[in-house]
Amino acid sequence: MCAAHKTSAGLLGAAGIALVAMVLAGCAPDPAPQAAPAAPSPSVADSAAAVTWMNGFCGAVKDFVDGNNKMPSASGETVEAIKKSTSDQLGHYAAILAKTVDDLNALPASPVPAGEAAKQDFLGKYTSARDKTVKAKTGLDAAGKNDTAAQGRAVEGLIAAQKDTHSALDPVAAVLGAPELKTAAATAERCRP
Repeated sequence: MCAAHKTSAGLLGAAGIALVAMVLAGCAPDPAPQAAPAAPSPSVADSAAAVTWMNGFCGAVKDFVDGNNKMPSASGETVEAIKKSTSDQLGHYAAILAKTVDDLNALPASPVPAGEAAKQDFLGKYTSARDKTVKAKTGLDAAGKNDTAAQGRAVEGLIAAQKDTHSALDPVAAVLGAPELKTAAATAERCRP
């Protein structure tokens, strides 16, 4: 680094002379320090994590709803045919519930505590519904082919399972108390209707 000295010729003259002396001596003023590449601010990183998490949370529920909409209806002319179609219906419902439970379990921890609470609430409801559905199907499949009481119990089990899931169909409403997740839900693709 070259140093410029102040002379009695005045401040302006000294500055000009110092600059000329530095140029002639091959010295240049210290360049401005280079800014380090900007790392994403914590709020941007947190925001991206929140969007990713909400996408997974909404996706698990959306996949359940899509699967539910494809559930076969129970039908048939005989008790045996109705029993088989009800068993198929319960099997389908148990499969989509199991996938939803797996998808919710696979979510990483939420970047916001309210998200984790919502996940645990939904996970409890879907797990309960899955267990009720599996129990209803197992009971129906084990019953005799003309056991109409088993058919009634299976339908009651399915209705009970559906009640559990009906209170866990809106993942965005479950996180409205967390502004970060509410904002993330607005841009998360799988949270869109």
